[in-house]
Amino acid sequence: MTLGLPARAQPHVELVGRVTASRTVLGQRRVGKARYVAISDLFYRDQLAIVEILDLATRSVVQVKARRATLERRFGSRPQAEIVLYRNGVVGLAVQSAGEAGARHYWYAELDAQTGKLVRSVDLAMLGEGNLLEIIGADPVGGDAWFAITEVVGRRTSVVLRRLELGSLEVHDEQRVALIARGHGADREHAVTVHAAADFSQFAIVEYVERAAGMPPGHVYVVDRSTESAAGTTFHVEAPPTAYGVAFAPDHRYIYLGSAQLGTISRIDVAGRRIDKQVAAPHYLHHLVISPGGTLFAFASSNTYAVYDLPHLKTRHDAAHPAGVAPAMVELHGNGVASLDGAFFVVPDVEDRKHAANDRSYVIARLVD
Repeated sequence: MTLGLPARAQPHVELVGRVTASRTVLGQRRVGKARYVAISDLFYRDQLAIVEILDLATRSVVQVKARRATLERRFGSRPQAEIVLYRNGVVGLAVQSAGEAGARHYWYAELDAQTGKLVRSVDLAMLGEGNLLEIIGADPVGGDAWFAITEVVGRRTSVVLRRLELGSLEVHDEQRVALIARGHGADREHAVTVHAAADFSQFAIVEYVERAAGMPPGHVYVVDRSTESAAGTTFHVEAPPTAYGVAFAPDHRYIYLGSAQLGTISRIDVAGRRIDKQVAAPHYLHHLVISPGGTLFAFASSNTYAVYDLPHLKTRHDAAHPAGVAPAMVELHGNGVASLDGAFFVVPDVEDRKHAANDRSYVIARLVD
């Protein structure tokens, strides 16, 4: 008699653990190797300036402290900063001058994680009112950090992809994408988010569209640098409303867009320069994550999630989050982040009165193929 092999488990989410960190904004950013996730922006406590990084390998929070005066001597009074990368005992920050309006000065700066000493810094941009700089991410292999600058000149808006060589600190503008005027003078007419593939060979510039608010149609602009023949090819497709979730196929053939408002996932065929498929997905969809085994996980503000086979977006199954993960996922609202390899997903836990007023718990989930 031959014994049958055990049935292969469906892809699923499992609870790994929790960590406690400061009650700040979740950075929603992978900051170098697969094991590190930014869990805060820069915040101040007494005379210290602090940032926090989650180490997924040890499930512990790395807290980097610098003297507030150290930053203020270089960048002015009470500068703001977000984490760009963390590696080799150094934390890289995108720093901006304080102030509610007017011109903003942006720098890239590195702090020694042990001593808090300012190691080096360089100017990134000086931007006028209404222009913004956004961190796209850092490339731990190629030694680059990437930023998106939204420039508004009159009625024309462009997005510039700016690359910083981390070795030399030289700045290069790799691509400028002119956005099509949307008309109607709508608020947030060109509110965009910029997403990138893990190797920064492809970018998606996603315009915010919300149908219930009467906003005009927008676009998703794709920049493809994945092959020598592509060499910065750009094209655009119509943007689904509230397209928060974006995922890039590892083979560069497709980009997946999740609409929170419609409850759909759209597939962009990069070679064909079009949306070639759309399937139903959870409503209030916030994140799309491709796991190490090539499965697409769709996370929404819900106690359930959906899983799809790729590249055809065949629905594999819907499943309930495990008990320890479900409460946090119900209150997701976009404040989650996947590790660079797609193996983990981190989300703030629900409020817990047992924690100190300045602390908050974060849930770490593993995506299992």
